[in-house]
Amino acid sequence: MDFEFSEEQKMLQTTVRDFLEKEIAPIVDERDRQGSYSREELIGYIKKMMPLGFYHLPEELGGEPLGEMTTAITGEELARVWPSLSGAIGLAGMAMAAWSMARGATKDKLREKIVKGESIGCLAITEPNVGSDTSAIETMLTKSGDKWVVNGTKTWITDGSVADVCIALVQTERGKGQAGMATVLLDRDVSPWQATDFHKIGWRACPTSELAFDDCPVPEDNIVVAPWMLGGGGGGGGGDSAAQAYFGFMQRLNGIRAGMALMSVGISQAAIDASIKFAKDRVQFGKPLAAHQLIQDMLVDMLTETWSARLMSYRAIWLGSKGLKNRMETSLAKGFATEAAVRVTSKAIQIHGAMGLSEEYPVERYFRDARMLTMPDGATQIMKLIVGREVLGVRAYV
Repeated sequence: MDFEFSEEQKMLQTTVRDFLEKEIAPIVDERDRQGSYSREELIGYIKKMMPLGFYHLPEELGGEPLGEMTTAITGEELARVWPSLSGAIGLAGMAMAAWSMARGATKDKLREKIVKGESIGCLAITEPNVGSDTSAIETMLTKSGDKWVVNGTKTWITDGSVADVCIALVQTERGKGQAGMATVLLDRDVSPWQATDFHKIGWRACPTSELAFDDCPVPEDNIVVAPWMLGGGGGGGGGDSAAQAYFGFMQRLNGIRAGMALMSVGISQAAIDASIKFAKDRVQFGKPLAAHQLIQDMLVDMLTETWSARLMSYRAIWLGSKGLKNRMETSLAKGFATEAAVRVTSKAIQIHGAMGLSEEYPVERYFRDARMLTMPDGATQIMKLIVGREVLGVRAYV
């Protein structure tokens, strides 16, 4: 792996960093306190930032071939400035995954909105009684007369209240687990759902919602049968292409986890930058904090963990960009980087002393945002079990 960024990547990193420092950083602390974005506000950010590679369009939709590594650079920079926006825009990109699965009129409608930066997607897997064990999903897809409907509840869904389109994992036959699982594409204009936002410890401006589906209608074209159901019954449209689309979508989870890891790196770097500035400016016992050994000890620990997390994250992304297996690497990166960010931001608060507990400085927000990332898309303990299974070939859970 070449650890050196290309000249184009360096220029993009500088351009993105300058833009974020000028246009986004000044509003972050105050805006984050106000709670979740509205749909219009998030679309405004998407349109403003699309030219810089955020909400990056695939080539099939007219986007430039930036590549995963280049996209990762912009993602780390945004997370360093505002994790709430990084999370919201990152998951809004599920609209593009939805487009890749869609057929007929839905596909044409999504294309038009996505190209304009006017479509927000969300991914709905987790439920009140279902976290990491996706085989236990209770949300049901059934046929009512000549129509397909979805009933159930999804929870902790990023962008759920502002999304135009939702990709939801559902059951078609109760009690069959993975053998009865399918995915449905819900266009909110046709398949409306109710959403309630959570007030969270971190990511306060990023909408995170509980979604309620009550006889939510689903056009048959928007049902994709899971690969293991082909030839084995179950409802909805199917065919090899639909199965491949579903399988490809599920494979995206590795990319999402790598993105979460890199987001944690961005938060850790922000905490380091703030701590270095404070340590140089603050004078105690007749000399700057930076001249005290224990302050330097904490800063070196912070740097060590952050650089380790960065290298793990970029390696996982690099493997994925080459089409190589990276399930273990993304799980390692996600588990380590998110927990490292909690430790790094905690040390940043300690370096700031009592002021680190105050909203006058951003490090308390960094800590809250870092703590958020240890749960989504696989908690730390699940990441360890995945790595253990990859290394030992033995499952520690069903």
